Amino acid sequence: MKKTFTINISGTVFHIDDDAYERLNYYISQINRYFGNDADAKEIVQDIESRISELFQERVKDGSEVITIAQVEEIIKIMGMPEAFADSKDETEEVGTKMPRSRTKKLYRDPDDRILGGVCSGLAAYFNIDPIIIRLIFVALFFGGGSSLIIYLILWIIAPKAANTAQRLEMKGEEVNINNISKTIKEEIQDVKENYQNFRANKSYIRSRERIDDAGNVALSVLRAILKIIVVFFGIILVSIGIIALIALFTSLFVSSEFIGITPFSNELPHYLGLFVSDGTLTWFWIGLALTLGIPLIMLAYLGTKLIFRFESNNPAIGFSSLGLWVFGVILLIFASVHGVSDFKSVSTSTKQEPVVTKSDTLYLKLGADEFSDYLDSNFDFDGLRIASVNGKQFLLNEPRLEVEKSETNEFSVVIKSKARGRDLDIAQTNARNIDYKFTQQDSLLTFQPWFMLPDKSVWHKQEIDIVLKVPENKTIYLSNEIVKIIHDIKNTSNMWDGDMVGKYWTMTPEGLELTQRKAPSIETPKKLKK
Repeated sequence: MKKTFTINISGTVFHIDDDAYERLNYYISQINRYFGNDADAKEIVQDIESRISELFQERVKDGSEVITIAQVEEIIKIMGMPEAFADSKDETEEVGTKMPRSRTKKLYRDPDDRILGGVCSGLAAYFNIDPIIIRLIFVALFFGGGSSLIIYLILWIIAPKAANTAQRLEMKGEEVNINNISKTIKEEIQDVKENYQNFRANKSYIRSRERIDDAGNVALSVLRAILKIIVVFFGIILVSIGIIALIALFTSLFVSSEFIGITPFSNELPHYLGLFVSDGTLTWFWIGLALTLGIPLIMLAYLGTKLIFRFESNNPAIGFSSLGLWVFGVILLIFASVHGVSDFKSVSTSTKQEPVVTKSDTLYLKLGADEFSDYLDSNFDFDGLRIASVNGKQFLLNEPRLEVEKSETNEFSVVIKSKARGRDLDIAQTNARNIDYKFTQQDSLLTFQPWFMLPDKSVWHKQEIDIVLKVPENKTIYLSNEIVKIIHDIKNTSNMWDGDMVGKYWTMTPEGLELTQRKAPSIETPKKLKK
């Protein structure tokens, strides 16, 4: 009992016993070693394996039949041993005479020397005559009756094409062994090389190559010129953008103090930054902003200059110094921002109470004339915070908030609560006390100013003014129509909205302010009130 292997040779599967497998494997390995250093070894070995596969197929009648060592030895004798062709041509011929040789020719269509299907060249190889003679015979028969066309088509159909080296050898009647296969492949490859060299040496080919090279050189030159123009144009754009942006940046920062687009509230805010940030912090902020935005713009213009004039700079100091200045600018921005935010860290309140002396049980509340209405910046309004420009100077104004509460005494009084922020409690207290707000009293008429103003050369620290009017029980107040601008969530027994409370009398009761039905008076002057 022997082992059986399944092998694949040139795409065909065969069953082979272990002795035959060992002998065949040794034979193929010898062939590989023999042609191993040859440049055409791969093609030669493939054709040899293809021929071995054909010989196996001739000997295997049934797919279940196993190839024996006797069959392998028979095929090796037909193909020949590689060492038999190693010494010389004479020795090769001597060994060849000792091998069984089959000179039987087979009819194939020759694909290497064909005009249509290779039938004539295949017949010429079979009969060992010049293919021109066969072609002339077919032409003569065609004009003699046209029978040659039918014969040609029939032969084209029934004659197989010599697709591999073994079939081409059989077509010429030469023995299909290792020597002839390797010699044929080398001759074919050599013919291809010679034909290619002859083609390249042809004058027509040389002239066409020269024309192609000239056209390619012209096209390449045109393409390079276009690319240079594009690069220069792009460089001009970069330089223009960089220079224009630099001029706009430094003009806005250091000349007009305006820089479009950095304000979340109004386009006028940069012009008024001095009212919101201290001078020292603002200076560091402008320097940091100039470096942070200016360095990239300078490098943009520098890159554009390099593209235009095509110079190369390998000096790393330029890049490192630019990066250092940019980082320094970012640090300054962070420092200025942190320093500015720290000015709002603490909050403090200052309170002062003033009695309202009047013999009347009714107090009339009025809003004073707006002295700044013609000087307010219409583009700036942030939660009641306004800016007024008077005689070239800017002032911060804000609206006070008026509330009404029950008095713990039998007298009217006004409590003014000033609130502000600062870096510490002392500074916050000072900021709160420096708020300038006044109201006036003429008998039973109280006139409140529509604005409170920050002192000159001070900055905004979220200053606020809350006015609390203390009203005793059973005493009455009258809210004029224009006072609605400053009243803030005045509680009343009717739960009436602030805007509806104006133009009416309100009496303080234990439950709070209660609406009193009276005719609205004219409070233009105290004298009219007395009438």
